[in-house]
Amino acid sequence: MNIIIHRGTHQIGGSAIEISTASTHIMLDFGNELSLDEKYTPINLDIDGVTKGMPDCDGIVISHYHMDHLGQLTSALSEIPLYMGELSKEIALIGAEYQDRGLYLRLLGANTFRGGDVFSIGDIRIRPLVIDHSAADSYMFVIEAEGKRVLYTGDFRMHGLRHHVLDKLVNTYIGEVDVLITEGTSLSRDAGDYISEATVLDDISSYIQDGKYVFVMCSSTNIDRIMGIWQNMPTDKVLICDAYQKRILDTVINNVYYESSLYRRHDSPLVLDKGKYPKYYMEHGFVSLVRGTENFISKIKEFPKDDVRIIYSMWTGYIEENLPLRNLLNIYPSYICHASGHVSKDNLIKFIELVNPDVIIPVHTDNPERLEALVPNRNVYIVNDNEPFII
Repeated sequence: MNIIIHRGTHQIGGSAIEISTASTHIMLDFGNELSLDEKYTPINLDIDGVTKGMPDCDGIVISHYHMDHLGQLTSALSEIPLYMGELSKEIALIGAEYQDRGLYLRLLGANTFRGGDVFSIGDIRIRPLVIDHSAADSYMFVIEAEGKRVLYTGDFRMHGLRHHVLDKLVNTYIGEVDVLITEGTSLSRDAGDYISEATVLDDISSYIQDGKYVFVMCSSTNIDRIMGIWQNMPTDKVLICDAYQKRILDTVINNVYYESSLYRRHDSPLVLDKGKYPKYYMEHGFVSLVRGTENFISKIKEFPKDDVRIIYSMWTGYIEENLPLRNLLNIYPSYICHASGHVSKDNLIKFIELVNPDVIIPVHTDNPERLEALVPNRNVYIVNDNEPFII
């Protein structure tokens, strides 16, 4: 079995990993590069048989719907089949319909899979496993072919609301692996254990009590965060969102195929924002899900400062690149409540011990060498983009 990481060995995002046997070639993820610069032009992946020339790829398998894992699908040859999680596809289609018609049409024909259900592409056997990330319906993949086993983590964390399932997945479905290809987003960050998702939700619940008009800035597809807020709404307030956000939440509730106490419709009302808040909610207060766009920022500025509370629940790096947002958070009473979607360094060490692989290849990181120092007794293999690794 051969492994080639076409992109992601020394950068966060833009993942594209090739697994091949003598007769089958697949790609794991096919994403855009990440940049906070609005003028940045992403560099398209350039792979013979995948983006150009005669098709020589039997399938592209997507771990989750974030754009740094699927945003390059429009550059892939149209003959190549796509594979995605069943719920993940439905969520991805909503964003693509609004933002990228070409990607929407490409995703429409994607084959779907469910967690735990093995499927095969050629002689490569793939078992997708639902894991915890800041995207619903995210997956790890156990890849088996030619007598070898590879575990690709995708993006994952061990401090989310479903952290308890990971031990069971390892013991029941993963077992011994020859190669672990793991995300290493946190390797270049100083923090050890991250704040947990449960703690973030507790903090948000307490801050909601502090203001009459509460605006929560959160990614529209961070489903665990939003559903957790909705599930813990105080009885004297309602949750308000726009039509786009409501469509995403309805899609999750109507399409989730596994038992979940979180992904269900809650008793607390969800009110659709039709451009103007109803008089009753203006009088009694509310919680509104918003984004850091100029439209929402202008709307917030219409409210009396003393009555407003802003809860910023996203990566703080976005604040530095958004001057209107930064000014808003400096003027209005604001709280920052966020948990990373990526595994901490301490938990990554624990996960490696749990899986006990023969070889570890870090990806989705700009500092892969740091993993060698974290696990000095492990066989960490640092590769470069487009460098073959043969098992």
